[in-house]
Amino acid sequence: MPEIKKSFTDNFVNNLTPKVTIQVFSDKKHNFLKLIIRPSGAKSYYYRAKRGGKDLKHKIGDANTMSVATARLVAEQKHYGSTDSRITSNVNNPALKYFTVDRMFELYRDNELRHRKTLAGRKHGLEVAYDLHVRKAFGHFIITDLDKKMVRDFLRTLEPKGYSIHNKVLSVLKSACNYVIDYEDIGLSSNPFDRCKKMMGVSRSRYLTQAEAKLLMGALDKVANQDVADIFRLALFTGARLSNVKMMEWKDINFNSAVWLIPATRTKTRQHYEIPLHVYALELLKKRHRCANNGSFVFASRQKSKYGYITGGDNVWKEAIKLAGLYHENPNIRPRPHDLRRTFATWQIQSGADISVVSKALCHTSLKHTLIYAHTNVEQVRSSIEGAFDFL
Repeated sequence: MPEIKKSFTDNFVNNLTPKVTIQVFSDKKHNFLKLIIRPSGAKSYYYRAKRGGKDLKHKIGDANTMSVATARLVAEQKHYGSTDSRITSNVNNPALKYFTVDRMFELYRDNELRHRKTLAGRKHGLEVAYDLHVRKAFGHFIITDLDKKMVRDFLRTLEPKGYSIHNKVLSVLKSACNYVIDYEDIGLSSNPFDRCKKMMGVSRSRYLTQAEAKLLMGALDKVANQDVADIFRLALFTGARLSNVKMMEWKDINFNSAVWLIPATRTKTRQHYEIPLHVYALELLKKRHRCANNGSFVFASRQKSKYGYITGGDNVWKEAIKLAGLYHENPNIRPRPHDLRRTFATWQIQSGADISVVSKALCHTSLKHTLIYAHTNVEQVRSSIEGAFDFL
């Protein structure tokens, strides 16, 4: 039967539909990898090739449960070297001669990262880091050819980009290699990234002073997108994470008791939380409720959206802090959206609130997490210093 040559991807395979006759597809990258779809809907990967004048055929696996990356790897193993699945040494497995950093990451991405839940269905942060900083410069290297010095030299090229990028890249490389060692039976037995160290990070302690908060609130009144401005306003007055504010639903708000219930399915700790609403936050929500349509989300997207609620907002934040005169070229000085949560906690602690009460307001399960947000006011430090030297 005729074969159709296609570049196999997971999306391509998943979207194929059965017909009244058997369909046979051949992978453009590896002609010996075949995909057969039967009228019943069954999809299977096969290895097919000629060797010594003989036709070889071997079923690789079910295409509904196996990723393209895994199928290619098994097909390569059949084609280029030993098919013994018990191989445990890098040297003894000829398939590893063709096993690149890119292929290692693809296996990790398809079988691990893609199953992790992310906000608004975005790419996982580790996948973004790999695509931006690894794929082009380092992805073509063969894993078994790497040594510690090669890995170190590559990571050093990332140091000028900052500790965050460097550490994310190192995390994804370590995790991907460990995944292949633990779960893919291809014979990889050592991790060349294992003993590499992360860069020391900068501890973020930025919060808004009362004067800065007034400037920001005034600037938010002037931005064009008032829907997103309301998200930042609520983030300041509730201390909630931006993701929780964006996904807020009307059914979660009790206007009579002035309480916002965050379901356990949307919290990091998988526990539900009740947040008392400040009078400002309550009035803001009532105003939005009066103008709302029949949608379920408080911040429903006005444009066509897969998720129904507003995502993004970085451009509105940048516009607001520029209008407020708070923008700075140094990212450690200028305010970030998460600083609203830090401000919410710090102001309460500085006003004398008990740390355990603030912890509950932040929906923390441990006081040690809340202490990160507890920052002493500079003026309090100044007063303490001056008092210590009064006798002189």
